Amino acid sequence: MATMKDVAKRANVSVATVSSVINQNKYVSPELKERVLKAIEELNYTPNAVARSLKKNVTNSIGVILADILNPYYLEMVKGIDDVALEHDFNLILCNTSNDWKRFRTYLNLMIEKRVDGLLLANISDAEDLREVERSGIPFLLINRKPGGYAGDYVCIDNFKSSVLSVQHLYEHQYRKISFFGGDPAISTARERKEGFLAAMEQLGLTVYEDLVFSGNYTRDKGYELAKRLVERGFRSLPEAICSSSDLMAFGAYKAFKEHGIRVPEDIAIIGNANSVFSEDFSVPLTTVSHPTYVMGRVGMTMLLDKIKNPTAAEKVQMEIEPTLIVRRSCGCAWK
Repeated sequence: MATMKDVAKRANVSVATVSSVINQNKYVSPELKERVLKAIEELNYTPNAVARSLKKNVTNSIGVILADILNPYYLEMVKGIDDVALEHDFNLILCNTSNDWKRFRTYLNLMIEKRVDGLLLANISDAEDLREVERSGIPFLLINRKPGGYAGDYVCIDNFKSSVLSVQHLYEHQYRKISFFGGDPAISTARERKEGFLAAMEQLGLTVYEDLVFSGNYTRDKGYELAKRLVERGFRSLPEAICSSSDLMAFGAYKAFKEHGIRVPEDIAIIGNANSVFSEDFSVPLTTVSHPTYVMGRVGMTMLLDKIKNPTAAEKVQMEIEPTLIVRRSCGCAWK
């Protein structure tokens, strides 16, 4: 395997000149530069990226730790992160915790060992995990979720407003008895969506039926389970509409209703939240609230790179991106 010394010998220049050409940190005359590049090509020389990173004290790598890589919510977000990373010659190390704190600690230690330049943390909610990240000394930014009262850097969606948009849309379609399918209230995003639902119901003068407000997780199985509970109460007891905190829960609810001959939207309306990649192509195209996750990924990565470049900046950057309503058929809307 060729070394930098071999390149210098072939080009008849000093090792320092070869280093300057590779790292582009000093002026080298066009003639010498051409000789070095020709020698690199002839010898098939590959610079030692690890050695260069140690010398520069940077690795041009970013760690991205996700809670659940199987959730389609993350697809566009990661694409946005990756696009910005490539534009700035950074590489990503992608980790999936499957909502397991032990795996989170394992990956955090890995990121420290890999000497990543920064961390993007999607859906971190545990205060002790956050303290571990802070103790690592690695610049980081929270994306999509932040713990209650968090005062650091983050970019997320306005979850409160996403539920407000849902309730307002159902109200405009004359639905009054509305059930809420929510996530785990211990998690900030789920709590914010529930708070938005309750606030919108109160503002519009609608009754909140406690036995129609559910908590769970953002999975199709949980949506199916909750809808079956409603079905078991009898057709006459059904709410007029379901305000679901996630599209996956809405898909599960639809499946349960279909199995029992309950039609969407003729017998019951459903509105989702997140506008997943499957929402438009579902059996009954799902009315939902769009989260611009690609934009969130791009903005989050850009903010983190700025933080890495300006580590002493005192001002915290906190951003909430606006969601938008996407009207389709599941609420009885005219569509296409």
